[in-house]
Amino acid sequence: MAGWGTIGLFAHGADADPVTIAAWRCVFAVVTLAVMSVAVGAFQSSRFTRRAVMLTLSGGAALVANWVLLFAAFDRTTITIATVSYHMEPFFLVAIGALIARRAPSARSVAWLVAGFVGLLLATRFVRFDGLALDSGSLIGPLAGLGAGLLYAIATLLAKYTDGIHPQVMTLMQCGLGALVLLPFAGMLEWSDSRWGWIAAMGVIHTGVLYWILYAAARRLSTVTLAALSFVNPAVAVLTDVLLTGDLPAPEQFIGIAVIVAATLAITLKQEDHECRSRPEVEVAA
Repeated sequence: MAGWGTIGLFAHGADADPVTIAAWRCVFAVVTLAVMSVAVGAFQSSRFTRRAVMLTLSGGAALVANWVLLFAAFDRTTITIATVSYHMEPFFLVAIGALIARRAPSARSVAWLVAGFVGLLLATRFVRFDGLALDSGSLIGPLAGLGAGLLYAIATLLAKYTDGIHPQVMTLMQCGLGALVLLPFAGMLEWSDSRWGWIAAMGVIHTGVLYWILYAAARRLSTVTLAALSFVNPAVAVLTDVLLTGDLPAPEQFIGIAVIVAATLAITLKQEDHECRSRPEVEVAA
């Protein structure tokens, strides 16, 4: 999530339209993941059951549609409102996860998630000391952001419940699907300048490596913990923007980032403590 918070810096350097960036980052991710999968024997260790393949491709479809809707949100409304709309995703994640598990999250966890969202509102300056950052545009942008967040939550949960396919191969399949869907609508890269390097970095780092890590972690973490960690993304994005502009964050942004850190630590440390308590004690002979 911290890595994804830097993607705005790379997109700024790429200086291309959203579909071209998304399509070619998938291409570079496919190449990267194919090499990595062969190197670690990920294909051999994967079990391509019908259920696992269907869940993987369904998650890939949700992921690609999520990118398209997110780009549409950025086109139709401000970055702040699009970001806030999109980051309703942690609540979608927890709600859908609770329905699947047929068990409601604890009131404490929900309270910390709400605190994290309040921190998001402050960090993005949607809520300011002098009012709200609202515009007079249509609802299309915010609705697109909400739809993107819902699809991202679906993709994450499908990864959580997909067994048998190595996370690297899983990400490879989804990026391959993304490349097939988006490349017909993408422009060609200008190989004569350095801008394509930023897209290549997004393909290698933000798409190849980070989605592989996410899918590996999703199988080990609770949905509440995954949801809490999602708030790290916009907090890092605010700090990245500081590096780009040189402007110090406003007071409410400092407060928002602090609240996000507190909420994330409260939930993740609680899970770590729960895992430690659930492990059987082992007697060590002197």
